[in-house]
Amino acid sequence: MRELFSPDLAPPPGLVVVSYGGGVNSVAMLVMLARHGITPHAITMADPGSERAETIRFRDVVMPPWLATHGFPPITVIDRISEGQHVPRAWRLETLRDECMRINALPSVAYGWKRCSAKHKGDPHRWWLNRQPWAHAEWDAGRKVVKAIGYDTGEPTRALAAMQNTWEAPRLVPWYPLRDAGLDREECEVLIAEEGLPLPPKSACTFCPNNTLGEWEALRRDEPGRFAEAVEMSRNAEVDAPDVVGLMRCNPHGKRQLHVWAEGGYGGLDPIACEREDAMPCECAT
Repeated sequence: MRELFSPDLAPPPGLVVVSYGGGVNSVAMLVMLARHGITPHAITMADPGSERAETIRFRDVVMPPWLATHGFPPITVIDRISEGQHVPRAWRLETLRDECMRINALPSVAYGWKRCSAKHKGDPHRWWLNRQPWAHAEWDAGRKVVKAIGYDTGEPTRALAAMQNTWEAPRLVPWYPLRDAGLDREECEVLIAEEGLPLPPKSACTFCPNNTLGEWEALRRDEPGRFAEAVEMSRNAEVDAPDVVGLMRCNPHGKRQLHVWAEGGYGGLDPIACEREDAMPCECAT
């Protein structure tokens, strides 16, 4: 394994705000910043409302003492409902689950899209940032806020040179510390282990359509209440193409309805055959 310390790692000029997704890359990014003596001004996590219990535990139990030891700010958890209270005419202040239940639908990735994060992570982050006096001071001085995002070298298509949102583009500049340091996913895990931290669980909504078969089985075993909510969502959704669209994208066509599987309707399934190599939890998952 090569040396993981890159001595010339440096952010663009400006205050650094870390986008904490709750997974391996987010934690590795914070470790990398600590190793280089780069202290973020803020660390934020946008919660759609249905994060896994183990992800929340890691965020609220494991991370705080490590952050304090390194002089980092605590993680600020934001969401669409709380932040939307400060935005005039903010549209539909509800969790992702409530939205899906209201419109009799599934999360957008079930249909092959990746729009959940824009509404339930992107909007709350912009609304929160727009409430910070220090951010406005930076903008008034003609400086952009640096948004640190944990994409590694294995995600080249996700790392963009500039923010794509019209509000963010003149106010924020993206920075990818892991990519700049040349780290891939495996090296991120090594970096976390070297720091003495446990490996974070994958960050995703409990009802994410990109869950593997094993993750659905674990959810049913470990969080039966959340699993019941996902089954209810599956049964409530009005799906035009049930052979293709469903919460279980890990399964072959025709076997993707979670509520049918939960009731034993598909019989035995091979976990290996059901694995998906492209099962990224969501567009901004790190």
